[in-house]
Amino acid sequence: MKSEKIKVYIYTRVSTAMQIDGYSLDAQKSRMKAFAEFNDYEIVGEYEDAGKSGKSIEGRLEFNRMMEDIKSGKDGVSFVLVFKLSRFGRNAADVLSSLQIMQDFGVNLICVEDGIDSSKDAGKLMISVLSAVAEIERENIRVQTMEGRIQKAREGKWNGGFAPYGYSLEKGQLIINEEEAEAIRVIFDQYVHTDMGANGLAKYLENHGIHKIPRQNGKNPLFDAELIRRILKNPVYCGKIAYGRRRTEKVHGTRNEYKLVEQDDYLLVDGLQEGIVSEELWHEAQV
Repeated sequence: MKSEKIKVYIYTRVSTAMQIDGYSLDAQKSRMKAFAEFNDYEIVGEYEDAGKSGKSIEGRLEFNRMMEDIKSGKDGVSFVLVFKLSRFGRNAADVLSSLQIMQDFGVNLICVEDGIDSSKDAGKLMISVLSAVAEIERENIRVQTMEGRIQKAREGKWNGGFAPYGYSLEKGQLIINEEEAEAIRVIFDQYVHTDMGANGLAKYLENHGIHKIPRQNGKNPLFDAELIRRILKNPVYCGKIAYGRRRTEKVHGTRNEYKLVEQDDYLLVDGLQEGIVSEELWHEAQV
């Protein structure tokens, strides 16, 4: 009598930054299907998260759906196949927590390329070690990236992604966009020389037909009070470059929740760009 095949799920993930040979979704799938065929496993479910970070399992819809299917026992699987452990998750705590849940339901993890099987004695220990190493590597990359941005800021260069409203980004340098800059000048002038606050300024701009020019990173045609406050606080408009004005900090008592916190102490240097308003006017707006 022919024995029933061992049933498995395959899970693939690739972040937008990892669309390279050997890590693409198709490459992962091909490798795992060949592994399953060689070991006479039956693939009864396929799950993939494209363009998702491995930092946390939160937001990975297909991963979460797979975990729910494991809990339900609907397919009677024995293993989940992943290409490498880093494709399963790069947060050590999440990896081990997910693996424990899987094992509670009699399901183990096989990392095909790493040669790791959590059902074996050494498997879970190896997963613990590699997960921790991957997390340390990710933190090192984050630190190196941050140091590169700090150096750019010290040189007066812009490194914040989209150019702030009032500027265009040309060959990595901020250039005044006169069509947008006029609104910036009005905001600073009215805020300093009248008794209007941010809410009053928002109404003033709307009543005078001064609207935001639509951009890729902002479709709202109005200057709302929150945006006006951010403009007034941003030293880029007087020709400065700041780094570290806001810092991402972990929410106390959570594992993966973060918040932006304003900083009193941050790097501030003369920028390579021309200011839209004078330093004197900018400082008056901070009072």
